[in-house]
Amino acid sequence: MEYLYEKDLRRMKLLILGSRRHHAATQEIAAILGIHIQGARKILIEQCDMLLLENLPARCDAARRKGTDIEQQLGIHLLTQATLLIPPDKGQKAVAGVMEKIERGLEREIAFKEGRAEILELIRS
Repeated sequence: MEYLYEKDLRRMKLLILGSRRHHAATQEIAAILGIHIQGARKILIEQCDMLLLENLPARCDAARRKGTDIEQQLGIHLLTQATLLIPPDKGQKAVAGVMEKIERGLEREIAFKEGRAEILELIRS
């Protein structure tokens, strides 16, 4: 037996993301990815289960200060541990790619912008 509410939880997930702390976490993720907050909500609703979404602010608090400067600027621990949007190995690969670009002489801001675009592509694929 399948209940109607088990078929589509998008409305319930959207209500969860509307709370003040969830909104702040979603804004932070949107800023990291360089997208609008509605785009971040859509990604979280599509890729996270209800339990993960309910605990999102606490998970973000735990992951926010982890890692190196580059990992923090790319939000790798938020995306790999707090939201589980990308696997940790792919997150570290993105960090290594940004470090390599910076070492080759590319400006930091451009390297981070390209790294964020690659991460967003990973999430959307």
